[in-house]
Amino acid sequence: MQHIDWLIILIGTGFVLLGFGYNFRDRGWGVGMIAAGMLTMFSTVAFKIYITFN
Repeated sequence: MQHIDWLIILIGTGFVLLGFGYNFRDRGWGVGMIAAGMLTMFSTVAFKIYITFN
């Protein structure tokens, strides 16, 4: 797969995690999903930096 495909997969997964986490934010696992979604979104930035400078 190309790098852009991996970035799209990461962004899509992050949005899904953030969406489900926000819907269930009153439960502990919902907050965990929000945190996982944020980490996934930050990983796209780190992956793009890795692609650019490597």
